[in-house]
Amino acid sequence: MFDVQTGGKGLMKYFILFLLTIFIACSDDNASSPGKENYEEVENGLISQSLEHDGQNRRYFTYVPEGNSESNPFPVLFNFHGGSGNASAQIYTADFRPIADTAKFILVYPEGLYGDWNMSLPGDSDSKNSTDDYGFIEKMIVQLSNSYIVDEDRLYAVGFSNGAGMAHGLAASQSNRFAAIASMAGNLYKNVANNSNPSPTSILTIHGTLDGSRPYYEESLLAGYYYNIENMHSYWVDKNQCDETPTESTFFSSGSIIHQTFENCLDGHSIEHYKVMNGGHYWLSFFQNNIPTNQIIWNFLSRFDINGKIN
Repeated sequence: MFDVQTGGKGLMKYFILFLLTIFIACSDDNASSPGKENYEEVENGLISQSLEHDGQNRRYFTYVPEGNSESNPFPVLFNFHGGSGNASAQIYTADFRPIADTAKFILVYPEGLYGDWNMSLPGDSDSKNSTDDYGFIEKMIVQLSNSYIVDEDRLYAVGFSNGAGMAHGLAASQSNRFAAIASMAGNLYKNVANNSNPSPTSILTIHGTLDGSRPYYEESLLAGYYYNIENMHSYWVDKNQCDETPTESTFFSSGSIIHQTFENCLDGHSIEHYKVMNGGHYWLSFFQNNIPTNQIIWNFLSRFDINGKIN
């Protein structure tokens, strides 16, 4: 005869074991995908993610085209907004999603704390704040690698204004991580440059000659913090051991644009510059041989991995 007391206890025991099994399985699943515990799709294919760093909740957006797999790891492009900006606005100001769909790379739009990026190195006495954005970026890389199949030899950065300074900071201080960077209307921070010894890294710069926020020529107007365009190029030419005199060509796209290339850099790297005559402080849009700005940027970056030019 069935013992109600014994049978009830036995059923309860199995029920508890069943719940524990589900709990452990769910815990293991979360542990294997730590990048997706704060994960929300906010738009078709655009994911809002977050992580904790230095006691702060830091947010970023990712866009991952179809086809990412063990046999098809994707490069990553970090796209940094300008000062007093945010990731949401940068998504539309510098929208690389159509290019990512075709070229198959992971697109990341990080958000600066209080709208800005701190490109100062830890311990920099001239730092305007104590935010550790380099640490935040490193944590993003780890989280992305845990969530997706990432080609870590092909990490790239592009940024506007303050975000361009962040991209230059990554090239200077994290050249073992980033294969190439592009900057739009931004300059290299002197203290980062002077306290870094980067290995060869490919650099693309786009800057307007009438930029009132990051002046093209007058270094004195940059408050002593940044190199002007000529001196910034001299720094990168020296670190990459390129020819000091660039080749030049001029084309017209709603105004004259001078394209400079510093050739014969180490390991096939390259330093290139688009000097936009009368261009201001905004995301500069133009066409070269019917190729738009964002595609020009990706075409440049994608030629390189961490070891130099991809054969």
